[in-house]
Parts: sequence; structure tokens; C-alpha cells
Amino acid sequence: MNKRIGILGLMLMALLPLSAQNAERGLKECIRMGIERNLSLKNARIGIEAGQTTVSQARANLLPQVNGTLQAGDYLKRPVNVTTSTLLTADFPDNPTWGKVRTMPLTTQGAIQVGLPLYNATIYAAIDAAKVVENLNRTNYEKARLDLAVQIAQVYFMAQATLENRYLLDENIERMDSLCRITRALYEQGVVLEIDYTRVDINHKNLAAQRDQVVMLYGQQMNLMRFLLNLDAAEPIDVVRMPQDITKLPVGGLNKQLPELQLVDQKLTLLDRQIRQTRAGYLPSLTLAGQLGYMGFQESLGNFFGSKSNWFGNAYVGLNVSIPLFDANKRRLQIRQYRHQQEQTRNSRLLQHAQLQEQYDNAVLQIAQTERMFQTQRENLRQSTDVYGVTEIKYKEGVSSMTELLQDEMRLREAQGNLVTAHYQFNKSQVDLLRLSGNLDDFIDE
Repeated sequence: MNKRIGILGLMLMALLPLSAQNAERGLKECIRMGIERNLSLKNARIGIEAGQTTVSQARANLLPQVNGTLQAGDYLKRPVNVTTSTLLTADFPDNPTWGKVRTMPLTTQGAIQVGLPLYNATIYAAIDAAKVVENLNRTNYEKARLDLAVQIAQVYFMAQATLENRYLLDENIERMDSLCRITRALYEQGVVLEIDYTRVDINHKNLAAQRDQVVMLYGQQMNLMRFLLNLDAAEPIDVVRMPQDITKLPVGGLNKQLPELQLVDQKLTLLDRQIRQTRAGYLPSLTLAGQLGYMGFQESLGNFFGSKSNWFGNAYVGLNVSIPLFDANKRRLQIRQYRHQQEQTRNSRLLQHAQLQEQYDNAVLQIAQTERMFQTQRENLRQSTDVYGVTEIKYKEGVSSMTELLQDEMRLREAQGNLVTAHYQFNKSQVDLLRLSGNLDDFIDE
């Protein structure tokens, strides 16, 4: 029995590292998952579908329009038509007499009306404007997709730095444990004072508290990652450990086709289409119209259901021409308003390009600075490690004091943290540079 329990325990211990390893997800995998599952991005994709529907809706105005009408009325006071004898008897008499023709009080009519636009410039201009709106929605999605990728990368790099700090704290706590044992042994032998042991113990407790705080911070960052990837709260996820060295990826200059610039260009195009649509209102429109229907007259409601029927058919086919003559300058003023918006959008385009160029130039300087900082901090860590190693040996030999040892240990921890921070800043700057140069998709799809 005990043997079986032991085998089962070994199997569980073997499975734990495997499950932890499966929970690790690389940066590119996280970005792809976010693009597929993020709820905000799903709304942007729905916006593309809405734009396609708008185009179809505008095109539907070119199709025949069929309407059915049914009308029934009861004249409470019977209407009368008044005519002259010119129509009743003689043609153009000198003294025409007046006659009255009284109509039926109950009327019913039903008809099917068909209208087919043959030429309507406003409809064509509206279709062009709807296509531009569809492209705007696509560009908005593209911008949202890239922004999400950058956001996921920033959270991922932050979590990597936090995870690396946790591993470093584990090493520092282990080193402090060893130092505590050594100091306690020396204190029991009367070699060092009690205050020296107390200092080491205080540092040990502080490191343990820092580790607990780092663990909590890492959990919060993983919760944020789950939100961005639209994962369940119970689904395990971890980031891959930060590599020992940095990798600088090649980038070009500022991309002239960034979604921010495309959005401004498409807004200009949309304003141009809106001006065309407004101008189209000045042009005549031609519609093919037709109607087929029947009209009935009766003295009383019961006669409609009897054998006596007074129904008369009517049908016609014709062309309707609509010519706009005067609109109180409404269209002209609307076009003037669009012109003002175009001028504002052109200025916004210049401003947007200048801002993006500034961001790109700053990103180039930032990545060069963080690269130099990483190399400097790596050298500082190497030197701090060597200094602490020498001081530790001297302390064991009774040459150095506990104060010197703790100071060197603190400088070592500071150098470790500075190196992790420099690595994080480099990764963050590189993603910003890839975004501005238009190479972020190549990085994701590698």
C-alpha cells in the first residue's frame, strides 16, 4: 500500500512541472490569442460587417421599389362635382347652364405601385460614400489590432521583469539564509555581536516580504493578461522567463501607411464623397413608375359583397422626372461646411504625421539609450557579484565587518534590479519602434 502511494506521489510530482510548463505562453502566442479572442477587437470586426451592410443598403436603392396600397373611405357628406352644359349638352353655348354630379359616398381602392430609378446621381454618390465608410471601419480595426498587440507586449514584458525579480529574490533569500546560518554560528561562538545577527535577520525578513509583494504583483499582471486575451479566471497562464541577453531587430524609417495616417486620408476622401453627394442633389433624377389597381364605388357597405359590382380598373406606366429648382442655398452652405472640415482634416494630417515622426525619433533614441544602459548594468552586476564574493570571504575570515557585507549585498541586489529594468525598457522601446516602422506584423508572424 505504501509502495503504491509512493508511486502515485512520484507521478503527481512529475505532472506538476509539466502542467506549469504548459501554462507558459510566448509573447507571439499571446498576441495571436488576443487578436482572436479580445472582446474590444470583436466589436471592431462587427464594425467592418456593419460597414459592408451600409454599402449593401445604399446599393439597394437602385433596385425596384414595390408598394401595395389599400384605402377605404366613407364620405359623411357626399361630395359633388359641378360642371357646365358645355360638357353635358351643347358645345360652347352663349349662356351655359350649371349642373351637379353627386358621387358615391363609399369608395375603396387598391393598387400595386412600382418605381425603378433609371438615373439618380445622389444614390451613386451615396454608394461611394458608404464604401469609404467601410474602409474607415477596416482601418479602425487595423489600428485597434496593432494597439492591442502593443498593449499585450507591454504587459508581457512587465510580467517577465516581475517574474525575473521573483527568481532573483529567491536566490537572494537563499543566500541570506546561508548568511544567517553562518552569522548565527559565529555569534554562538562569540566571534560576532548579537547586533550583527539581528541585522542579517532583518534583511532576511525584508527580502521575504518583498518576494510576497512581487508574487502578488505578478498575479495581478496575469489577471490583466487574462482580460486582454479573454481567458477564464481559472485558466493558468505564465510568461516565459526573460532571456539573458537582448536581441535587436532591424527596423526601417517611419511607415507612411500607418493606420493613424490612413484614417485621416480616408476622412478626407469621405468629405470629398459627401460633397459629391450634395452636388448630385442639383441634378435631375429619372424614375420609371407604374401602377396597377382597382377602385370601387357603392351607395352602401352591403353592396360591396353583393352581385352588383361597381369596380373600375386603372393601370399606367410612365417616367417621372424630378428637377430641383431652388433649395434656399441649403446645398451650397452644406458644401461650404464640408470645405471647412476638409481644411481642418488636412491640418490634422500634417499634425498627425509630425507627432508620429517625433515618436519615431524618440523611440530610436530610447532604444539606443536602453541598449547602452543594459550593457552598463550587466557590467555593474558582474562587478557587484565579484565584490560581494570577496567581501563574503573576508567576512568569514573575520577581516570585513557585517556592515560592509550587507552594503555589498544591497549593491548586488540593486544591480540585479537595474539590469532587469534596463532589459524591460529595451523590450518596450523595441515594440514601440516596430509599431511605428510598420514591422510589428512581421514580428508577430515569425
